Amino acid sequence: MTRLTSTLLLLFVAGGILAQPSLERVGNNARIIANGKPMLMIGGEMGNSSASTLADVKKHFAYLHKMGLNTVLAPVSWELIEPQEGQFDMTSLDNLLDEARKNDLKLVLLWFGAWKNSMSCYAPEWFKNDSKRFPRAHIMNGIPVDEASSLSRNVLEADKKAFCRIMQHLRDNDKQQTVVMVQVENEIGMINVPRDYSEDATKLYNSAVPESLVQYLKKNQKALHPYIAERFRHDANHKTWGEVFGNDIYAEEIFQTWTYATYVEQIASAGRAIYNVPMYVNVALNSRGRTPGQYPSGGPLAHLIDIWHAAAPSIDVLGVDIYDKGYKDWVAKYHLHNNPLFVPEIRLEDKDAMYALYAFGHHSAMGFCPFSIEDYPIYKGNDNENEDENENGKLDLSLDDQLNAFSSKTDNLSPIAACYRLLRQAEPLILERQGTRDMEGVLLTNEEREQDIITPDGIRLTVKHSYSLGWEPGAKDAEWPEAACIILRLGVADYLVIGSGVVVTYSDAKVEKSWKKSGTVIGLAKCESVSITDGTMSVVRHLNGDQTHQGRHIRIPVGQFDIQHFRLFQYR
Repeated sequence: MTRLTSTLLLLFVAGGILAQPSLERVGNNARIIANGKPMLMIGGEMGNSSASTLADVKKHFAYLHKMGLNTVLAPVSWELIEPQEGQFDMTSLDNLLDEARKNDLKLVLLWFGAWKNSMSCYAPEWFKNDSKRFPRAHIMNGIPVDEASSLSRNVLEADKKAFCRIMQHLRDNDKQQTVVMVQVENEIGMINVPRDYSEDATKLYNSAVPESLVQYLKKNQKALHPYIAERFRHDANHKTWGEVFGNDIYAEEIFQTWTYATYVEQIASAGRAIYNVPMYVNVALNSRGRTPGQYPSGGPLAHLIDIWHAAAPSIDVLGVDIYDKGYKDWVAKYHLHNNPLFVPEIRLEDKDAMYALYAFGHHSAMGFCPFSIEDYPIYKGNDNENEDENENGKLDLSLDDQLNAFSSKTDNLSPIAACYRLLRQAEPLILERQGTRDMEGVLLTNEEREQDIITPDGIRLTVKHSYSLGWEPGAKDAEWPEAACIILRLGVADYLVIGSGVVVTYSDAKVEKSWKKSGTVIGLAKCESVSITDGTMSVVRHLNGDQTHQGRHIRIPVGQFDIQHFRLFQYR
């Protein structure tokens, strides 16, 4: 398998310490390399204010360790880092680093600098109180809004200075490689209008499109996103934004995208010059038929990816934040030939367990992180009380002990917690198969209740919703819950299924699905529920008879999570 690595994996610095975390490309996919090993970010994002004090960080990180996460996305806000101009306080960052290490968690830092969800709400008071030095963007009629100007050199330099101090602190104080990735700003974009209408912005919009962007789009014209390919005029030299992209609100959005992306590039490149860790930006979606300004205009949206790549080469990934229906469609829009899939935010729901399986199995996702994860219960039917903690706030069981304890029984766990335990066990096997035909993910919905997988062995695996058998209590309901699984091929006719709510049958892929067609018959040779430690399987329970319907299928009912190993055989 061809692998292009953004930084050298085994680069050593003085003293024999491994280099900083890096991003390894695997075809159209990518994964984080930390401490010399690839990893999946099986994680969650903290609520915006849930990691702002040491007490909160202590409580929540111990709890998330117990839930089975290996990665936490946590905000670092400008107002706490630089409460007085020029006076930096890294206490909030150190709290995150210390507690993450105590709880065996990796961190992704979210820089809430000049913008958070378009607004400048996490900027320090000294910044907010000086709009003359740190100007705001404008809507129509010269009215300023609480969004820092992306064209202001003062705004950029102040933001960059604080960000670089953070990167310097990580370089000097994170030899453990606790921080594996950094998000630059948060869901940036203009609200209510498609672009900044300040005098400076309007002057630039009516000026020629920068030559660097024109040449980038011409050079990459065969690989452009269809949206930009359609709007871009190839005789663009020395023409204005309206002339090049169409004189409408969508051309204005492209202009605004360029201003944000060039700003972010200056932040990211300065930070990476100090400590070169992977960096990404996240996006609020252009959903529900809204137009630029109704959604945050100019953010890192999929249809604008070429503008971001041209302006911000220091950004590795456009991460997709999903709070809308149509999960399958959204992740497909952001898993592109030039953008690996990363889901840094998604609405916190039980069905995220199914979405995680699909993201890792079908899209070889870098990571999957429900938002406000600290509010999610570990066990069914209760809140997030940490009843297994001792009086010092430490968990009585190590994570390895927890994974082993729950490997054979996840019935008492909430869906995300149960799913994450399985993913943590299978992580090495998933990483080995990213981007190959030896792994596939299936997501079944009320509308899509069946999917076929053709394996390299010429076997058709038909994955159906387990309700399709009619045996489970909810089978007669009009609405069926989401079900999902990952299928891993271990060898010839040798597989793992990881998931919940699925039934798997098998047949010769060359034969139509009909009893009237002759051909090789595929049978079940072996099925067993397993646990996995360091890539090695242990049998938890041998399954036969009723569990496999006398060899007719593999089954994991709705509400149960399991890893099952099965081998098939052929006969005539």
